[in-house]
Amino acid sequence: MNRRQTVGACVIIGIVTALTGVAFAVDPSASSRFTLVLNGAAVKDNQTGLIWEQEPDREHDVWSRSVARCATKEVGGQKTWRAPSVDELKTLIDTSQHDPALPAGHPFSNIKSEIFWTSTPHPTDDIVAWQVSFFSGEPVTDQKSGTRRMWCVLGEPRK
Repeated sequence: MNRRQTVGACVIIGIVTALTGVAFAVDPSASSRFTLVLNGAAVKDNQTGLIWEQEPDREHDVWSRSVARCATKEVGGQKTWRAPSVDELKTLIDTSQHDPALPAGHPFSNIKSEIFWTSTPHPTDDIVAWQVSFFSGEPVTDQKSGTRRMWCVLGEPRK
């Protein structure tokens, strides 16, 4: 993209952001990877088949309540949401990106560079669970009593 095209794209993105309040970038490779579904309330990752909330939960909470909230959530008219495993959440990571570590042009909103809980407990320590940092793109562990956000996924767990 040349400088004129880049400036034009920035103007268009600025207008859309001003009108909708949702900031996003446009990247053709990301547009083929992700598809908005459920009337725009969710995003299908065409690489994995997983369906994610378009805008993750804004609430910071402890692990157990975060996992439970996914199970009772209704997004886009669907009620079978659940907390993702660490391996599922890691599929969204683009290691070439940081702050947030998502593919350029992703269609998600309100991501910020935060750490999100997963449903995966630590295998040997009952008070610890896995999380994924969307600042660095790294999976990390922390005590379940800490407060983090949760990014729910739709459907059956991947094996």
